[in-house]
Amino acid sequence: MTYYDQHLHTYHSFDSSETFENYLARSLKVLVTTEHLDFKNPWDNFEDSMPNYADYAAEVDRLNAQQDIPILKGIEIGFVPEHWPLIQNYLAGHDYDVQLLSVHQNGEYDFMDDIVLTLEPETLIKDYYTRLLEAIKTVDPANIMTHFYYGVRRLTLDVETFKHYAEPYLIPVFKAAINKELAFELNAKSFVSYHNQALYEYAVPLYLSLGGKLFSLGSDAHRAEDYELGYDQMKHFLKGFGINELATYQQGKLRLVRF
Repeated sequence: MTYYDQHLHTYHSFDSSETFENYLARSLKVLVTTEHLDFKNPWDNFEDSMPNYADYAAEVDRLNAQQDIPILKGIEIGFVPEHWPLIQNYLAGHDYDVQLLSVHQNGEYDFMDDIVLTLEPETLIKDYYTRLLEAIKTVDPANIMTHFYYGVRRLTLDVETFKHYAEPYLIPVFKAAINKELAFELNAKSFVSYHNQALYEYAVPLYLSLGGKLFSLGSDAHRAEDYELGYDQMKHFLKGFGINELATYQQGKLRLVRF
């Protein structure tokens, strides 16, 4: 099996208007979309951002009946501790092939909002990674830890500064992810669009040194033209560390695929 993009959004997510058909026009491989689940979302006027599962599943079933490319179902869980009961209630009885785990907000603001620029880096880093650690320990099942540095994406930090502030928090985060068998995602928006390959050059060896083995690639596409964004670059990067397998998930079960 060929590796396929495991972080995509369609119009079933609050911040995308893309269609399955436009993604299918660009791929002859398995297609899976991972729609946003964020309760009281600051980027959506504090509305609950959640796909209508019945409509989503019905569309996947309809498309699977029409063509040969397998279409899977996915979700991107946006974790806030206070929202965990709501998340559990939403996920109960819903069938997903892959579940991404993210921390986008802290209940007051999204970590991409301008307010983060007014905070001390040390304060922001502590808040974000403390929340990410709690997310990893709490959410079960989850398969992939997404964009590991989303919380500090708006900051301009060189690697040494980031390491100084973040490593005491990153080590327990990575250990928890490894213990829960979550794959470490190389996120194309972080890696390519935000030009932060250097942070992955620091973080991937740290993750490997702690016993990490599972990796995933995600374009985080919200439009079809970004499907598999940066994949050649990210695959080449991983091969430099001797990594030649990627984690995929179908019906929540891990399948390693060589690339």
